[in-house]
Amino acid sequence: VCLSAGDRPMRVRELFTPYHDRIAALLDARAAAGRRTVLVAMHSFTPVFKGEARSVEVGVLFNREVRMARALLTLLRAEGDIVVGENAPYAITDTSDYTAPVHGEKRGLPHVEIEIRQDLIADAAGQAAWAARFARLLPAADAMLRGA
Repeated sequence: VCLSAGDRPMRVRELFTPYHDRIAALLDARAAAGRRTVLVAMHSFTPVFKGEARSVEVGVLFNREVRMARALLTLLRAEGDIVVGENAPYAITDTSDYTAPVHGEKRGLPHVEIEIRQDLIADAAGQAAWAARFARLLPAADAMLRGA
């Protein structure tokens, strides 16, 4: 669905700007307090796109900064029961994404974007399973970054 030229400024004003201003404020507050921060953006993607089924179940996305993504890719692949995409179903670029380049890379924060296929989180059981998986794997990935 394409937005009309008139709708775009409204969407930027009412959704995009407040969302990213809030992220920036939280990151600023953490930095001012001297708190270590790892930025994780999590999204979902459709199981079928332009008539083609997507076999990837979870995607780990990154741009130039790869440390957190590489750690998480290693851990997810070791699970052995899921199809993991590396920069799939999407790839991050400076023009296709905002969170990673602006809030992660420009701040020098370890960061990663995660995409979960929507049919896997369509019910409470799927949501709980993926939440438990990431509650276990994200701290482990962070520990890998810190050399712990």
